[in-house]
Amino acid sequence: MLSGMTRETATDPDVVVDVEKIVKTYRSASAEFRALDGIDLQARRGEFVAVVGRSGSGKSTLMNLIAGLDQPTSGRLRVAGTDLEGLSENRLAAWRGRAVGVVFQFFQLLPTLTVAENVVLPMELSRTVGVRQRRDRALDMLNRVGLRAHADKLPATLSGGEQQRAAIARALVNEPPVLVADEPTGNLDTHTGDAVLDLLGEVAAAGTCVLMVTHERDITRWVHRTVTLADGRVAA
Repeated sequence: MLSGMTRETATDPDVVVDVEKIVKTYRSASAEFRALDGIDLQARRGEFVAVVGRSGSGKSTLMNLIAGLDQPTSGRLRVAGTDLEGLSENRLAAWRGRAVGVVFQFFQLLPTLTVAENVVLPMELSRTVGVRQRRDRALDMLNRVGLRAHADKLPATLSGGEQQRAAIARALVNEPPVLVADEPTGNLDTHTGDAVLDLLGEVAAAGTCVLMVTHERDITRWVHRTVTLADGRVAA
């Protein structure tokens, strides 16, 4: 358990990420590697949490588990009110579409779709919004991140910072309670990266729980707290 925190009950609506004694082990024919070793973590609505640590400490593995992109070997994982243990791939995909937005370091925008079409895509996959409302909602989200004028452009015509803002708009368009960002500033210059951190801070202030993996050292003015991982554990 993180120092100074007590575990809330699963019924507390403000606790949207509840990780308890999570272990993740990777096995090969000749060896076993424990990427996470008994992790405990809680995060609440409106909280901006940075997860830091050296390469190989388990940061990205933890984010993948919280986002439902992988499953733990053991332990309990409850995100946005759902216990993820034992969910099929189809049920995980449906849950992910409404519960968690994901932002990657390299944007992962589809190059042959316009910016607006990229933002519409999660709504098409999850069917959370009616067909007639999808483009309007995408344009509204792009307006919020300052990209309304670029809606009908291809991603390659945007700067790195603009592409990352488009990726954030895509991650938020279904209004998930949790946003997972894996090195969102890692491919950006300092000025542009700071602007992205400003935007993520605004997202948290609006009530979304933001969990961010980062190598950035000076992040205290953006985040509410920092969790340090070392060798698959929360460092004391």
